[in-house]
Amino acid sequence: MGLLHHKRFFRPDEAASILALSRRTVYRMIRDGRITGVKWGKGPWRIPRDSLAILLPGEKF
Repeated sequence: MGLLHHKRFFRPDEAASILALSRRTVYRMIRDGRITGVKWGKGPWRIPRDSLAILLPGEKF
């Protein structure tokens, strides 16, 4: 099983790669509420795997 199946949270650049979008679009989607983004303190954004799985319904994620 690949790293994708073990991670619970993804960086915006990883999410962009998975979704075949730009990183800027991923940040816009977080801001718009289309993707759930989590931010711990002043750290970077993280996207839960469940948020990506909803956008990729036919994929095993």
